[in-house]
Amino acid sequence: MRKRGLILLGILLLAACREKDTPVESQHPSIRLEILHVNAFQASFSVNCVHTASIAYGVGTTVAEASAMGHSAQSESTGATQFSFTVNDLQPLTDYVLCARGIGADGEEGPVQQLSFSTVKGPDGLYPWESARSAPPGFADLSLITLGWHNYNPPAWTAERFASHVSVGDHWLFDAFLCIDGYDGKRGLSYSIANGRHSATQESWEDLLDAWLGDDGALIQLDAAIADAATRLGQPHKPRYVVMSLPDPVMFEYFSDKSSSTTYWGSLDGQEMDFSLLEDQQAAYRWYMDRCRARFQALRLQHVELAGFYILSEELPLAPAFYKDAGQSYTEADTWNHPYKRWEELVPWVSSYAHACNEGLWWIPYHLAPGYRVWKELGFDTVWMQPNYYWDHGNVSHSLADTKDALKQYRMGIELEFEYSLVASVMADGRSGPDGSGNPTFYLKDVPLLRSRVREYMKAFKDTGLYGQLPIAVYSGTDAWHQLATSPDAQDQEMFQEICTFITESPLKH
Repeated sequence: MRKRGLILLGILLLAACREKDTPVESQHPSIRLEILHVNAFQASFSVNCVHTASIAYGVGTTVAEASAMGHSAQSESTGATQFSFTVNDLQPLTDYVLCARGIGADGEEGPVQQLSFSTVKGPDGLYPWESARSAPPGFADLSLITLGWHNYNPPAWTAERFASHVSVGDHWLFDAFLCIDGYDGKRGLSYSIANGRHSATQESWEDLLDAWLGDDGALIQLDAAIADAATRLGQPHKPRYVVMSLPDPVMFEYFSDKSSSTTYWGSLDGQEMDFSLLEDQQAAYRWYMDRCRARFQALRLQHVELAGFYILSEELPLAPAFYKDAGQSYTEADTWNHPYKRWEELVPWVSSYAHACNEGLWWIPYHLAPGYRVWKELGFDTVWMQPNYYWDHGNVSHSLADTKDALKQYRMGIELEFEYSLVASVMADGRSGPDGSGNPTFYLKDVPLLRSRVREYMKAFKDTGLYGQLPIAVYSGTDAWHQLATSPDAQDQEMFQEICTFITESPLKH
């Protein structure tokens, strides 16, 4: 009852109601109800309707209680249309019934429809920034901030280095920052599902939190950079947001070896976690999310607010049934090794728990990665796609046209991508940059080509018509953004200003 399936529970059709784009002969109000999201305290519903000016609805623990239908929601038109509404003040782990009927323009009433749903377990309490929200926050843009194997070669995430991400000239720059790292270099452990590498343990997860949220962690420096910019620009009209990536609860100690241990991670409340069990994977996720939230509160940052969380794996192979329920086709690659990953159960659970905390959940798949076509059904708030075209060379090819089509069809944001190979002043010392296969391919002579690709990214997003409607994400490697911002090369500076303008002039920014 409380698995992924509850999101699609009980879609009830009035017999006279056809598909929403198909004309119906009846002029009576007709509605179709569908559950969008359910967390511990809220439930959101979609209504497809025809000949309906509004709906009357009620929610209760019994049909009799819900049948009072003391609430209403307005339709945008009396033609075939769709709208959504949210019910608040629900209790965790409770079974509910929604009763609703369509109301026509002249007050005529349609038949009563019923839908059953159940709320999930919620957090023990909300922190002040969470209580002040009614939903996860939105933002116009997101900068990926990588630690770069933090235990192996700690990067200098100083306030000065953050400054180039925070503001440009007399403009605030990025609204949000994704704290992301894939590898614990100190222990040689992977935070994501990666064949051939040892999966990260609880100790390593905690150490990652220290790197971001410790007393001398990176977010202290981010807060200081924002404070400094505020002395010049005044306070931003809303907080700068932070999104925390979640390590994967990998089923096996070595994912490539399905005979390796599933009890390698650590213990919670005196019980050893066994990641062959879904509930233990969920418990580890909850532990990490709660630790993030608690440590964020303890830092008492003045200018930074936790927006929510991020799924680290860049591909989400899913069970065939999930695609079928969502009405989507799939290939063998879309389902590869799905029983050992359980994303169709884990991601909706994380989404429900994050939303119960009024936190969001986000994801950035690689080019046409498994799972992108059903990102809404998985429970993400927004998804950006990596075009990966920046690194194309030789036999490595990613169609930017295919990226554009996917963005438009599934309403995703774009990730602008580049790294140090874009920066002429860095490449001038003769170093090489990798292509999509990791080969040392790009050199100083290739910087103009790479600049043109970044410009193609920006044009492509505008061509989709989504620029200004959906947020932008920017991946700049470990330090390329700051390197570009501080480069003495005039053409580097021109490139930097073009990207900044693309960000600051987005209508979504204002």
